[in-house]
Amino acid sequence: MVSKEAATERSQIAIKGGSSEPMPDVASLAQFDQQSASRMLRRLLVFAWALAGAVVASALFGLGSPLSNALALLWFVILSLFLLVWPKMNIFWHRSVALALLVLLILRWSLSWLIVPPADAMMGILLGLLYTPILVMVTTLLWTRYSLAIGVTTGLLMGAIAIIGSRREGLSDAYLNDWRLGLMVACGYSLFAWLLSIWAGERAELQHTAERIERLREAANTDTLTGIANRRVAEHRLHAFAAGQRRYAIMMIDIDHFKLINDHHGHDTGDRILQRVAEVLTSRMRPQDTVARWGGEEFLVIAESVTRDEAAMIAESLRSLVERDTQEVLATTISIGVVHSHVGRRTEQMLKRADEALYAAKNSGRNQVITL
Repeated sequence: MVSKEAATERSQIAIKGGSSEPMPDVASLAQFDQQSASRMLRRLLVFAWALAGAVVASALFGLGSPLSNALALLWFVILSLFLLVWPKMNIFWHRSVALALLVLLILRWSLSWLIVPPADAMMGILLGLLYTPILVMVTTLLWTRYSLAIGVTTGLLMGAIAIIGSRREGLSDAYLNDWRLGLMVACGYSLFAWLLSIWAGERAELQHTAERIERLREAANTDTLTGIANRRVAEHRLHAFAAGQRRYAIMMIDIDHFKLINDHHGHDTGDRILQRVAEVLTSRMRPQDTVARWGGEEFLVIAESVTRDEAAMIAESLRSLVERDTQEVLATTISIGVVHSHVGRRTEQMLKRADEALYAAKNSGRNQVITL
């Protein structure tokens, strides 16, 4: 017998159309976005690390100013540390790294506009313009709920710093002494963050819609009392088998004297019996098989790729298990009618034969299996 968890998974597979392939979990869409953003962030770190390393290497040939080379070396060390500990980080730390990089970029941006010599300012400004939009996009995926606030704050800070820095006389030679440049940066990045937040919000709404559709679909295909597939799923599976060439067996199952159980012990006990029988049936069958509530106290089992003798043996084991494993609720037995597939036989014919076999089992004293 398989575990209860495996039985539950098997029931869900049957409910989702009878396929043995797992269905994609729509609830994991946001998680997928975060994992994708983490991968993008790691690639960005590698790219920035290589670029900083190239600048440091160029210093060996006398290129660049001492300050720009020192800042490149600092970036190289920081990014090296991030990359070394990256495999041990979880999604929370990936988020923190993204924010830390944004803060470092803003600091580098501030140094370029406010402090460093004009000859070194352009490099820092270009780095800010290059990396910030990419980081804002990655941060939007990692911090969906706070992405707009993070993006707009970044844009406003960088714009304000550029406006203040544009008043430096030393930047006039590089045509950076126009305060409107800062305004353009603030407005451009704020607009970019706003558009990204709209996109993130629409993805979240799409996820919620997909979740609602999935819940509705499962509700339409699930028996509410037992949690297994309902008649609609079983009929769909039967038509799919009838259209193919695979061997299968139908087991029509009926709980013996179920009306007396309801009359003498109450409907609550009857419901618990139905639930317990469903648990026993699903725990015995394989993931590719279908267990469904056919209606009332009747269940239908479709066993895939079995011979006639194998189907009879499976049905007998189901009968024995139900008799043994319902004792904790109320001693209960079942009668089973089994019919094996024939190429070309229609679904209606198969169901009729299974019903005849069940009728024969009940007329023969119940608590037994009849195979036709």
